[in-house]
Amino acid sequence: MLRRVREKAGLTATELAHLLGWPLTTISRIENGRRTTSTTDVIQYVVMCGVRMPEIKPYVEFARLAERKQGYYLSDGRIDGSLQSLIFHESLAEHSIMYEPLAIHGLLQTPGYARAHITAVNPDISEDRVEAAVRTRMERRQVLYLPKPARFTFYIHERALRLRVGTDRIMQEQLLHLVFTAALDNVTVRIVPSDAGLFGDAFRLMEFHQNPPIVYLDNVVFGGLILEDPDYVNNYYKLVPMLDGAALDEGQSREFVAELADVFDRGSQRGVTDLLAQEQPQSRRGDRLRGGGVAEPPTPIYE
Repeated sequence: MLRRVREKAGLTATELAHLLGWPLTTISRIENGRRTTSTTDVIQYVVMCGVRMPEIKPYVEFARLAERKQGYYLSDGRIDGSLQSLIFHESLAEHSIMYEPLAIHGLLQTPGYARAHITAVNPDISEDRVEAAVRTRMERRQVLYLPKPARFTFYIHERALRLRVGTDRIMQEQLLHLVFTAALDNVTVRIVPSDAGLFGDAFRLMEFHQNPPIVYLDNVVFGGLILEDPDYVNNYYKLVPMLDGAALDEGQSREFVAELADVFDRGSQRGVTDLLAQEQPQSRRGDRLRGGGVAEPPTPIYE
C-alpha cells in the first residue's frame, strides 16, 4: 500500500529515505510489513509523497491495523483527528512559529519531561497511554532533524522554564536538551522574560510553500483547533513582532537556559538567587529577567 504511494509520487526508496532522514532499510521494512509502523511514521511518509490531508485516513487506518496485529496500541484512540492533522501540517510546513507560556513545547521535550508533564496534566491516565503519548512526541520530534528541515521559531516564556515538571534532574536534562536543540541551524529559541507579561495562550503559526498559513490551538474540550480564516490568522501574525521585541536574542536565550539548567542541577533555592544576583544591573538580560526585583525560584508543582 505505501509502496504504491511512493511509486505514484515518482520517488525511489533511496530518495524517500533521504527526504525523511531514515535508513533505506527502514523504508524497505515498512513497505514489506516487517516493521511496526506508527501513525506518526505513516503520516510523515505520505506527506513526503505529496498526499493531502483529506486522503490520509486510509493510511492511518493501515497503521492502526498493523500495530494491533503486532500487539501495539499506540494509535488506537490515542492519536485522534486533531493530532493527526497537527502531525500532518507540522510535517508539511516550511516555517513554524510557536509560543508557549506555561510549558516547553512538545517538539523540544525530552522523554522524562514529556512523561512527567503528561501524567501531571492527566493524573488518571494509564501507563500504556503515557508510554504511547511519549513515544508519539519523540517521533514527532524527528521533524526537526530532516536532511532538508523546515524552520522552527520557538518563543518560550520564562515561567515555562521555571515551572518544575517532575524532578530537578528531569528539568536539568530538559533545559540542556533545549540548549543543544537551539544550536541547530533551522531552530531558533527565544526566551520571553517574565516582566514582559503574557501574550495569551499557546499557539502554533504554520507557513507553507504553496498553501495559506494556519494557526493551531490546543483545546482541552476539542483536542485541537485549526484556524484558516485570514482574519483570525492575521491576529496571530500581529503577535509575532510583539514577541520578537519582548524576547531575549538567541545568544542571551541560550545562555540563560544553560544557567538555569545549572541551577536545577544544584537543586537549591539559593542557586537561583545567587544566579540573579550575579547578573550585571546594566545588562539587557539582567534588567529584563529581574524586572526590578528578584525572580522567584523554580516552583515545585509535582514530583
